Amino acid sequence: MTTTHSYRLINFALVITVIATLSLAVVAIILPAFGEHMLTTWHIEFASSAGSYHDVLPAGKWGIESNQGTLYIQTSGFGFAISRALTILLIGGLISYALCGLRQFMNDLQTDRPFKISTPTLLKKVATSFIALAVLLYVEVIIRFYLFMPDAFEIASFYVTHIKVSPAHGESFYIFGSFYWGLLAAGLFLLAISRAFTLGLSLQTENDEII
Repeated sequence: MTTTHSYRLINFALVITVIATLSLAVVAIILPAFGEHMLTTWHIEFASSAGSYHDVLPAGKWGIESNQGTLYIQTSGFGFAISRALTILLIGGLISYALCGLRQFMNDLQTDRPFKISTPTLLKKVATSFIALAVLLYVEVIIRFYLFMPDAFEIASFYVTHIKVSPAHGESFYIFGSFYWGLLAAGLFLLAISRAFTLGLSLQTENDEII
Protein backbone atom coordinates (compact mmCIF):
# COMPACT_ATOMS: atom_id res chain seq x y z
CA MET A 1 0.00 0.00 0.00
CA THR A 2 1.45 3.36 -1.03
CA THR A 3 1.67 6.41 1.18
CA THR A 4 -1.10 8.08 -0.82
CA HIS A 5 -3.43 5.13 -0.31
CA SER A 6 -2.64 5.08 3.41
CA TYR A 7 -3.35 8.80 3.64
CA ARG A 8 -6.74 8.37 1.96
CA LEU A 9 -7.58 5.39 4.16
CA ILE A 10 -6.79 7.40 7.29
CA ASN A 11 -8.98 10.24 6.03
CA PHE A 12 -11.83 7.81 5.48
CA ALA A 13 -11.33 6.28 8.94
CA LEU A 14 -11.35 9.74 10.51
CA VAL A 15 -14.64 10.70 8.84
CA ILE A 16 -16.27 7.40 9.85
CA THR A 17 -15.00 7.74 13.42
CA VAL A 18 -16.39 11.26 13.84
CA ILE A 19 -19.77 10.33 12.36
CA ALA A 20 -20.04 7.13 14.41
CA THR A 21 -18.98 8.88 17.63
CA LEU A 22 -21.51 11.68 17.32
CA SER A 23 -24.29 9.32 16.21
CA LEU A 24 -23.76 6.87 19.07
CA ALA A 25 -23.54 9.67 21.63
CA VAL A 26 -26.84 11.15 20.42
CA VAL A 27 -28.52 7.71 20.47
CA ALA A 28 -27.29 7.11 24.02
CA ILE A 29 -28.82 10.37 25.22
CA ILE A 30 -32.21 10.05 23.49
CA LEU A 31 -32.91 6.41 24.41
CA PRO A 32 -34.27 7.26 27.90
CA ALA A 33 -36.62 9.83 26.35
CA PHE A 34 -38.38 6.96 24.58
CA GLY A 35 -38.42 4.78 27.69
CA GLU A 36 -35.82 2.42 26.22
CA HIS A 37 -33.57 0.56 28.63
CA MET A 38 -29.82 0.62 28.25
CA LEU A 39 -27.86 -2.50 29.09
CA THR A 40 -24.36 -2.52 30.50
CA THR A 41 -22.37 -5.60 31.44
CA TRP A 42 -19.26 -6.72 33.27
CA HIS A 43 -17.62 -10.11 32.80
CA ILE A 44 -17.23 -11.92 36.11
CA GLU A 45 -15.64 -14.96 37.72
CA PHE A 46 -16.98 -16.61 40.86
CA ALA A 47 -14.75 -17.02 43.90
CA SER A 48 -15.26 -20.80 43.77
CA SER A 49 -15.81 -23.09 40.83
CA ALA A 50 -19.07 -24.16 42.45
CA GLY A 51 -20.55 -20.68 42.08
CA SER A 52 -23.96 -20.55 40.47
CA TYR A 53 -24.73 -18.32 37.51
CA HIS A 54 -28.41 -18.47 38.41
CA ASP A 55 -28.19 -16.23 41.47
CA VAL A 56 -30.11 -12.98 41.13
CA LEU A 57 -28.56 -10.28 43.25
CA PRO A 58 -30.90 -8.51 45.67
CA ALA A 59 -31.00 -5.06 44.10
CA GLY A 60 -33.89 -4.43 41.70
CA LYS A 61 -32.83 -4.46 38.07
CA TRP A 62 -29.54 -6.27 38.06
CA GLY A 63 -28.46 -9.88 38.16
CA ILE A 64 -26.25 -12.53 36.63
CA GLU A 65 -27.16 -13.97 33.26
CA SER A 66 -27.58 -17.71 33.28
CA ASN A 67 -24.45 -19.62 32.18
CA GLN A 68 -22.76 -16.53 30.75
CA GLY A 69 -20.74 -15.18 33.67
CA THR A 70 -21.95 -11.68 32.91
CA LEU A 71 -23.19 -9.19 35.46
CA TYR A 72 -25.73 -6.87 33.90
CA ILE A 73 -27.86 -3.88 34.76
CA GLN A 74 -30.72 -2.34 32.81
CA THR A 75 -31.71 1.26 33.31
CA SER A 76 -33.53 4.06 31.50
CA GLY A 77 -32.04 6.82 33.68
CA PHE A 78 -30.64 9.96 32.09
CA GLY A 79 -27.60 9.88 34.38
CA PHE A 80 -26.39 6.63 32.90
CA ALA A 81 -27.27 7.80 29.38
CA ILE A 82 -25.20 10.96 29.81
CA SER A 83 -22.24 9.03 31.22
CA ARG A 84 -22.43 6.58 28.32
CA ALA A 85 -22.52 9.47 25.83
CA LEU A 86 -19.53 11.16 27.50
CA THR A 87 -17.59 7.89 27.42
CA ILE A 88 -18.37 7.47 23.72
CA LEU A 89 -17.25 11.05 23.04
CA LEU A 90 -14.01 10.56 24.99
CA ILE A 91 -13.15 7.31 23.23
CA GLY A 92 -14.11 8.67 19.82
CA GLY A 93 -12.24 11.89 20.54
CA LEU A 94 -9.02 10.06 21.41
CA ILE A 95 -9.28 7.89 18.31
CA SER A 96 -9.94 10.96 16.15
CA TYR A 97 -7.03 12.79 17.77
CA ALA A 98 -4.74 9.86 16.96
CA LEU A 99 -6.03 9.65 13.39
CA CYS A 100 -5.43 13.38 12.90
CA GLY A 101 -1.83 12.89 13.98
CA LEU A 102 -1.39 9.91 11.66
CA ARG A 103 -3.02 11.86 8.84
CA GLN A 104 -0.53 14.71 9.16
CA PHE A 105 2.34 12.24 9.53
CA MET A 106 1.39 10.42 6.30
CA ASN A 107 0.99 13.77 4.58
CA ASP A 108 4.55 14.68 5.57
CA LEU A 109 5.86 11.39 4.21
CA GLN A 110 4.55 12.32 0.77
CA THR A 111 6.86 15.33 0.57
CA ASP A 112 10.52 15.37 -0.45
CA ARG A 113 11.51 16.10 3.16
CA PRO A 114 9.77 13.59 5.43
CA PHE A 115 11.87 14.60 8.42
CA LYS A 116 10.20 17.75 9.68
CA ILE A 117 10.30 19.52 13.01
CA SER A 118 6.65 18.61 13.58
CA THR A 119 7.10 14.87 12.88
CA PRO A 120 8.30 13.74 16.35
CA THR A 121 5.57 15.84 17.95
CA LEU A 122 2.91 14.24 15.73
CA LEU A 123 4.12 10.75 16.61
CA LYS A 124 4.13 11.59 20.29
CA LYS A 125 0.57 12.89 19.93
CA VAL A 126 -0.57 9.58 18.43
CA ALA A 127 1.37 7.58 21.03
CA THR A 128 -0.17 9.56 23.88
CA SER A 129 -3.62 9.01 22.41
CA PHE A 130 -3.12 5.23 22.28
CA ILE A 131 -1.86 5.06 25.86
CA ALA A 132 -4.63 7.35 27.14
CA LEU A 133 -7.22 5.24 25.30
CA ALA A 134 -5.94 2.04 26.94
CA VAL A 135 -6.14 3.66 30.38
CA LEU A 136 -9.60 5.13 29.71
CA LEU A 137 -11.06 1.80 28.57
CA TYR A 138 -9.79 0.16 31.76
CA VAL A 139 -10.77 2.90 34.21
CA GLU A 140 -14.21 3.36 32.63
CA VAL A 141 -15.23 -0.17 33.66
CA ILE A 142 -14.44 0.56 37.30
CA ILE A 143 -16.03 4.03 37.35
CA ARG A 144 -19.18 2.74 35.66
CA PHE A 145 -19.55 -0.02 38.23
CA TYR A 146 -19.27 2.26 41.26
CA LEU A 147 -21.48 4.96 39.77
CA PHE A 148 -24.40 2.83 38.65
CA MET A 149 -24.35 -0.51 40.44
CA PRO A 150 -26.76 -0.36 43.42
CA ASP A 151 -25.01 -0.53 46.82
CA ALA A 152 -21.64 -0.85 45.06
CA PHE A 153 -19.61 0.72 47.87
CA GLU A 154 -21.23 -1.56 50.47
CA ILE A 155 -20.75 -4.86 48.65
CA ALA A 156 -17.62 -4.32 46.54
CA SER A 157 -13.91 -3.85 47.25
CA PHE A 158 -11.46 -2.42 44.72
CA TYR A 159 -8.06 -4.13 44.27
CA VAL A 160 -6.63 -2.25 41.21
CA THR A 161 -6.52 -5.40 39.06
CA HIS A 162 -10.09 -6.43 39.91
CA ILE A 163 -13.19 -5.71 41.97
CA LYS A 164 -14.40 -8.25 44.52
CA VAL A 165 -18.17 -8.25 44.95
CA SER A 166 -19.66 -9.90 48.05
CA PRO A 167 -23.48 -9.84 47.93
CA ALA A 168 -25.29 -10.32 51.22
CA HIS A 169 -27.13 -13.39 49.94
CA GLY A 170 -25.00 -14.89 47.22
CA GLU A 171 -21.65 -16.21 46.08
CA SER A 172 -18.75 -13.74 45.98
CA PHE A 173 -17.36 -13.02 42.53
CA TYR A 174 -14.74 -10.91 40.80
CA ILE A 175 -14.97 -8.34 38.05
CA PHE A 176 -11.89 -8.04 35.86
CA GLY A 177 -11.50 -5.01 33.66
CA SER A 178 -9.89 -5.61 30.28
CA PHE A 179 -6.64 -3.77 29.75
CA TYR A 180 -5.78 -3.32 26.09
CA TRP A 181 -2.07 -4.10 26.11
CA GLY A 182 -1.92 -3.77 22.32
CA LEU A 183 -2.76 -0.07 22.57
CA LEU A 184 -0.10 0.41 25.25
CA ALA A 185 2.49 -1.45 23.15
CA ALA A 186 1.56 0.61 20.08
CA GLY A 187 1.91 3.82 22.07
CA LEU A 188 5.34 2.86 23.40
CA PHE A 189 6.44 1.76 19.93
CA LEU A 190 5.43 5.11 18.45
CA LEU A 191 7.30 6.92 21.22
CA ALA A 192 10.40 4.99 20.18
CA ILE A 193 9.77 5.85 16.52
CA SER A 194 9.38 9.52 17.43
CA ARG A 195 12.80 9.36 19.05
CA ALA A 196 14.22 7.86 15.87
CA PHE A 197 12.68 10.67 13.84
CA THR A 198 14.20 13.20 16.23
CA LEU A 199 17.64 11.73 15.55
CA GLY A 200 16.91 11.64 11.81
CA LEU A 201 15.88 15.29 11.89
CA SER A 202 19.10 16.16 13.69
CA LEU A 203 21.19 14.34 11.07
CA GLN A 204 19.24 16.01 8.26
CA THR A 205 19.85 19.44 9.80
CA GLU A 206 23.57 18.76 10.13
CA ASN A 207 23.70 17.57 6.53
CA ASP A 208 21.93 20.73 5.33
CA GLU A 209 24.39 22.89 7.25
CA ILE A 210 27.34 21.07 5.72
CA ILE A 211 25.93 21.49 2.22
